[in-house]
Amino acid sequence: MTLQQIPLFDQPTLNTTKSQKEAMNLAARRCGLSREEIVDRMNELAGRYGVNLAPNGGLTLDTFEKWINPNELNRQMPMKAVPVFCAAVGDTSALDVLAQPVGAMVIGGEEQRKLSWAEAYFRARQARRTMRSLDPEG
Repeated sequence: MTLQQIPLFDQPTLNTTKSQKEAMNLAARRCGLSREEIVDRMNELAGRYGVNLAPNGGLTLDTFEKWINPNELNRQMPMKAVPVFCAAVGDTSALDVLAQPVGAMVIGGEEQRKLSWAEAYFRARQARRTMRSLDPEG
């Protein structure tokens, strides 16, 4: 990974708490599941993948509501729970909010495929250049 200098005055805030909660709240509303169903799905995924969401048992609706409430800035979803949330609602915008302030972005499967195609294209183009330069008849 290459570190890049971020311009001091053009830099977005590194405090992503409110915008992350807003993104999660919107994702929860748009996913088509009730809050209870999201909590159930998160608990099921957490159990399947060994992620401890709550020290005293499973995640509760009350805790979940505090985690995604943009006006409740004192309670934040732990980092280990963010991928579980994203999988439960089928939305990665919460991860994207974390990546944006450092000049990164989250890309999905279609974007990954396009990126792989572009990388292969440029490798092939470079190989053709190398072949032309090595061609004894050229």
